[in-house]
Amino acid sequence: MKLTCLGTASGIATKTRFHNMVLLESCGHGLLLDGGEPLSTLLIRHGTDLNEIDGMVITHLHSDHAGALPQLIQTMQISRRDKVFQVLMPSEGTHLYKDFLNMLYLFDSVLPFHLKIEGIQCGAEQEIGVFSIESISNAHLKRLSELAAEEGLLNQGQSYSIAIHCEGKRIVYSGDIKSVMELRPLLREEADLLILEMAHFMPDDFLMLLEDVCPRMTVFTHFHPDLDIEPEKKLHDLFHGSLPSKIIFANDGMELEI
Repeated sequence: MKLTCLGTASGIATKTRFHNMVLLESCGHGLLLDGGEPLSTLLIRHGTDLNEIDGMVITHLHSDHAGALPQLIQTMQISRRDKVFQVLMPSEGTHLYKDFLNMLYLFDSVLPFHLKIEGIQCGAEQEIGVFSIESISNAHLKRLSELAAEEGLLNQGQSYSIAIHCEGKRIVYSGDIKSVMELRPLLREEADLLILEMAHFMPDDFLMLLEDVCPRMTVFTHFHPDLDIEPEKKLHDLFHGSLPSKIIFANDGMELEI
């Protein structure tokens, strides 16, 4: 199985990194984990066969995670994709997102493939192609959902971290989190890889997590702008040279065999 970090920035645009985008590939099948801009362009430049991507998981509805889907669907429309494309996203957005696509003239009758948008279900095992996905809620959008309620809006603050099973391996993907300790339930079972965002908690909190659990390998990505350039050096200094082993700092376009 191969991991490609197409983009490694947070939701704040920078001069050196694109927004968060992850691609997993296994035996002619692909799964996208979140998608900021410019997802479609980077997939084309990367030489990815769009017809081999089975679907996408959107962990929450911030634009740096969910904003690239319409252009991806249009790119697949124009390239005459003919396979089902499955999207798992927070259920609060499934109907609204379909309405958004209709507004963009990407309604079902103009697509040469079936677009299947479903809500993420915690406690259930959901499948996209050869990938099996389990999900837990996290508190990333808790405060924003409270503000939305004060304005009479219906936003529910749904945000998820997930584990992906494929080829007998287990990959934990943090999505965006409020605290790194929220990942403990997913990491109690052995993980071959943890893909960890580095924008919404203090980096040294990661060492606290490792007191309880220890994934075989961790990829740091989704960097806060303070870590945009040379995050390896900055975090090495922060930990006084005591960085755990098997830590990889992602850059845009980085590929990793799992």
